[in-house]
Amino acid sequence: MPMHSSRSKLIAGVLAFSLLAGGTTIAIPTQQAYAAAVSNTPFTDSIPAWAEKHVAKLALQGIVNGYNVAGGAEFRPLKSVTQEEAVVMALRFAGLADEIKADDIIAYPDSFKVSNFFKPYILLAFKKGLLDQNEEYANAAANPKLAWGSTPASREWVTKLMVKAIDKKELADDLSKTASTFADGSQITPKYLGYVNAAVSLELVKGVSATKFDPKAPVNRASLATLFSRAEKQYQVPYEGQVSGIVTAQTATSITLYSEGKETSYTLDSGSLFYTADSDNPIKAADIKLYSDIMLIGKSGKASYVESQGTEQHIKTITAKLDRVNTTDRYFYAWVNDEPVKFPYSSAVTIKDSTGKTLTVSDLKRDTNLTIVEDTFRTTPQVVSITAEAQTVANTATGQFYSAGSGLINYLVDGNLQSKFLADNAEVIINGIEEPTVSDLLKGIDNIKLTLNDEQEVTRIEVVNRNVSTLDSATVVNYSGDNKLLTVVDPVTTNASALFLTDSSKIDYNGSSITVSQARAYLVANRKVKITYSGKNIISLSFIYKQTGTLVSVNSTDKLLSVKLDTGEKVSIPYTSPLLQIPGVSVPTLSSLQAGDTITVLLDANQEKAATIQVHKTLQYQVTAVNTSTKLVSVKTADNASKDISLVSVPITDENGTAVTISALTNGTIINVPYIGSTILSVKLINMRYGTVSSVSASSLSVTEANGTTSTVSLSKGVKVIKGTQTTYSTSAIASGDIIQVYKDENEQAIVTVAVGEKRTYWKYDAPNATIWTYKTTSEDNGNFSYITSDTKILYNNAAIQVTALKDGDSITIYSFNNKALKIVKS
Repeated sequence: MPMHSSRSKLIAGVLAFSLLAGGTTIAIPTQQAYAAAVSNTPFTDSIPAWAEKHVAKLALQGIVNGYNVAGGAEFRPLKSVTQEEAVVMALRFAGLADEIKADDIIAYPDSFKVSNFFKPYILLAFKKGLLDQNEEYANAAANPKLAWGSTPASREWVTKLMVKAIDKKELADDLSKTASTFADGSQITPKYLGYVNAAVSLELVKGVSATKFDPKAPVNRASLATLFSRAEKQYQVPYEGQVSGIVTAQTATSITLYSEGKETSYTLDSGSLFYTADSDNPIKAADIKLYSDIMLIGKSGKASYVESQGTEQHIKTITAKLDRVNTTDRYFYAWVNDEPVKFPYSSAVTIKDSTGKTLTVSDLKRDTNLTIVEDTFRTTPQVVSITAEAQTVANTATGQFYSAGSGLINYLVDGNLQSKFLADNAEVIINGIEEPTVSDLLKGIDNIKLTLNDEQEVTRIEVVNRNVSTLDSATVVNYSGDNKLLTVVDPVTTNASALFLTDSSKIDYNGSSITVSQARAYLVANRKVKITYSGKNIISLSFIYKQTGTLVSVNSTDKLLSVKLDTGEKVSIPYTSPLLQIPGVSVPTLSSLQAGDTITVLLDANQEKAATIQVHKTLQYQVTAVNTSTKLVSVKTADNASKDISLVSVPITDENGTAVTISALTNGTIINVPYIGSTILSVKLINMRYGTVSSVSASSLSVTEANGTTSTVSLSKGVKVIKGTQTTYSTSAIASGDIIQVYKDENEQAIVTVAVGEKRTYWKYDAPNATIWTYKTTSEDNGNFSYITSDTKILYNNAAIQVTALKDGDSITIYSFNNKALKIVKS
């Protein structure tokens, strides 16, 4: 059979699953539970956890596609695949589809019914031996009520088709007399037995359980995607954008791959997927080992899918003693077992000492003991990292600050001037000043302690004799510009202070830096200022144009706001007709303000009255649509109103605080949005968990989700429990084994909804739409359907059963959220 060479021709235009989907949109009931995209696939509906890896990989390889719907594409994993659709997929997978002659006139017996589009594909499958013509004609004749082409492809039939497609028929023939290891092996049609055994031995297929194969069950889209994905181990084909190689570097935003003699870097983002070759479960980017083998699928320089091929690192470790270094040609000699060895290195080599301090090659001294890590995959091995024994330690110097500039710091020691070079990003420490710089040092006042590196460069400057005091809301009494003397009153203590401005004093006016001479015009009586000072010298002065704190009260008679500042000071701020900005309140009034609100008050130009009052508040929304280009997000508020919010330059994180892109805000995502007035500060995604309570205490809740993952939810901010028509605020209403939905509200309080079983009478199962229907209890009953997902457990006598085992009239109890069934129990 032609294999690899012809297969590569289909890559650019492969439409395997879009063909199977027929390119049409099928109307189904609204599925709120399916609205949020699964992060590990490009589709908007829920994919079974065991199939996510395979669906994502085949989608990125261009083999599978979905159904186009508003807001994205649905994969519809539980939809059955017909025999004629499966044949097309197998031909494309085997690289034979380019041999199709669509214009040929093809005739089949009347008993063998195939849709016109698929006829040439079936003919080619006969010619290439993927199908046995006599066998399939006989199958069709034995089932005259259903067209052969539209017959759902069974697990055993698809298994035979796949084994033939990867040219493993000989193995199937050898295993045709071997008994099946499955308990229901006797139900496998004899002519398919060898193929099932072969597929199992090649790890292409698994049973529906550890002991059951279920050979006659129809194959759904998720299963077929998984089957083809696993077959790639036996039948590898180069896909566009796919490359295999060795990881040589990785950061939070990039990964570098060595392949075919060259290194290529790819970008990473929150949408990049990470897996291992031998598992269906996703891994973290950090789990990829440097210098190990990976397979990567990329496009336009971005790595969309990274698959670890194993944990073996292609490196070796060598112990040596340095002899000499040639930095021009980038090599060094070191003694290894009393023999001189030449080691080439690149600019990317990492060098540290045994304490973890980063070094350069030039820092290494002769006779230093080295631990050298060298790669084993290049034609000429290259050093990738060096650990050197610790060299000299840093020392210190002390003196009185004199000046700084041009990369130098000058200081006096016993009246003699000394100078040191400043290292890049030298740290300055002055007690009482946040993030000070060299410009905050005071000549003739500051005694300093300098920390020096091996190159005698200053890495840290600490002022040891100065403490900085602060007046948070002082009132100007008088300013004498001639001698730069400012007299102020502290409103807390009512004490007056006389302080001097200096040429190094930093002055802020409404966010802009001004000079001492410019400040003279503003330092008039009754001006409110914030001052930091040391001794009698002012270090910084800012004119107060806003106040932030907790609202104590609103005196509507005297028109005064009482605000407790973060420092503990209480201030009274007059108002006339201030602009009010209260998040979530469309037409706010002063009566909308509540004692205890955190507010920011913007003052008028004279610092006398409140011009604007901004309330700090966090709101919770549900995302309904996202424009990633304009960063405009449509959301639904708590009262079901719709609005648009702009997230331009707004940081977005997940629930753990990890930065994500706006593409993570998919339809149905719950987000917390903190505001100051009308300004959005940030956005946090809220994880909605569904599962079974494994343990519960007053402070935390452990939830085991359908995929087996157990996570702990903190209850430190309180808990609200909704169970049927009752609402409580205690974990006593939650028990181990309860099926729950849990998430955090805008105040970080855990909202737990406990599923209460609803007794209903089963009617039918709509397989294409994965929906079960029950009989209405009243004429107005609109809740008589539930969606079935890979997470749904269906039980009878405490044993799992298939949805197809339910019969019209069965009494069932459904545990669900938003019509998504998590558990169904047949009575």
